[in-house]
Amino acid sequence: MSLSSAMFASVTGLDTASTAISVIGDNIANVGTPGFKERRAEFADVLGQSLATSGGFAQTGGGATVLNVSQIFSQGSFETTSRVTDMAIEGQGFFVLDGVQGRSYSRAGLFSFDRNGLLTDPLGMRVQGYGIDPVTLLPTSQVGDIQINNAVSPPRASSTMQLSLNLDANAQILAFDPANTNGSTNFQVGMSLYDTLGNAHQSEIFFNRTGSNTWSWNATLPPADTTLPLAGPNDTVVVQGSGTLTFDNTGNLTGMTGSPLNYQFSGGAAASQPVAVAFGPIAGAGTGTPTTQFGSANSGVNSKTQDGFPPGTLTSLAVDRSGFVTATFSNGETRPIAQVALASFASVEGLRSIGNNNWGETRESGQPLIGNPRTSQFGSIRASAIEQSNVDLAAQFVRLILQQRAFQANTRTISTTNELLANLVQLGQ
Repeated sequence: MSLSSAMFASVTGLDTASTAISVIGDNIANVGTPGFKERRAEFADVLGQSLATSGGFAQTGGGATVLNVSQIFSQGSFETTSRVTDMAIEGQGFFVLDGVQGRSYSRAGLFSFDRNGLLTDPLGMRVQGYGIDPVTLLPTSQVGDIQINNAVSPPRASSTMQLSLNLDANAQILAFDPANTNGSTNFQVGMSLYDTLGNAHQSEIFFNRTGSNTWSWNATLPPADTTLPLAGPNDTVVVQGSGTLTFDNTGNLTGMTGSPLNYQFSGGAAASQPVAVAFGPIAGAGTGTPTTQFGSANSGVNSKTQDGFPPGTLTSLAVDRSGFVTATFSNGETRPIAQVALASFASVEGLRSIGNNNWGETRESGQPLIGNPRTSQFGSIRASAIEQSNVDLAAQFVRLILQQRAFQANTRTISTTNELLANLVQLGQ
């Protein structure tokens, strides 16, 4: 190899070492960047020339060149945060983002809701996910923006009412009088019911002992809460329905009548609202707490439930490992409102970095496969967490020292070659 070839080979060594130091510097600069993936400079040798020697065929090198700067998509560690919309991917996959310049992909789940209720990243790019079918509460097949604007839980009209009581077997026999409820009943229970508009109505249910092991019950509403007229001019309540309860000689419930009731609520709700009434299992058949008639205890309520509720406003959000964004409402209801979508690629190393923690697809990466977290090859979602950079700072410093020495060694080669060329010039003087 000529002296000039040695000098040019060393120049390529300076170039490759400079590139490596630049890549390492970028890695170190992004050691605190969420979702950042380490880059690595990869080199190859350059063939200089072929020589015919006495020993046979020989080749000399022409230095080194940068073959590729690849991305290392290993898993980063997780940092816990206090914001529920911060998300990290544990395993494979990328968040799907949509913006004015098209679709991009990211591992940095620094998300929040904007003023329009859209889940976005810090640059305003919209996080993509699946909508939720309101009937099945399962994700749809259509990918779109995740939005919670005006998220309201609709009311549910009461359709069932369950009571478990003990009625005093020694109670006085009385006949129920709507004009004198306090003086004509043995026991009463209040129950809040909801009409089809979500309005609450307080229904009082009066129980009267009518004979040996037999009771009657009357479900009532205040006159202002029903469209039915008063049965008598002095009545204080309006009866919506009535029935009977029968017990055996051991105090166990053996039969009931009167279910379902048809409540006539006022306020613009449905004209007639059926409500099924149950007083627990009859004669030991079924489950739940039974209604009894024991003489050793006063009348009392063991439990009472109904299935209606008023409309509710959004109070909090939660994200589970499958990416479901679940809303909790002021009426106690919880339901999923979206599911975060993930994308995978046949070759993640072929993705093109476009800055701001985002990647774009290329011909080398292949087209994205979009799916649900925790299915197929997709990883799971960690809420209130951020994936940190996968840069190993100690390893970067070691590589930096090695490339520094490589740069210094190549400068030494150039210096030595320069001295030899100077000696060659002096031969002619």
